[in-house]
Amino acid sequence: MQEPTKRVYKEAKNNRNEVQYLFSGLFLFYKTFFSSQDLNVCTFTPSCSEYGILAVKKNGMVMGGIKTMDRLTRCNGLSPQKYEVDTKAKLLIDKP
Repeated sequence: MQEPTKRVYKEAKNNRNEVQYLFSGLFLFYKTFFSSQDLNVCTFTPSCSEYGILAVKKNGMVMGGIKTMDRLTRCNGLSPQKYEVDTKAKLLIDKP
């Protein structure tokens, strides 16, 4: 099984332009210095920082940023019935 930090670095590669490179760097900075302080308690898979990288790559800077902000507001686990559950990781699945 692949560790989440290794997966986020893999997803941060293959940027098509400078904007994706910048956003990937910002999300990796967040993941390394702030998110790691939370002791890996994100209720979703992929984690919020991984989701941000994928959303910006898939939807562009504006829509990806909006989707990431939306995800951050939902990252509380108060509505688990709305999401599928990853039985291995026991986390809620929220794909970008």
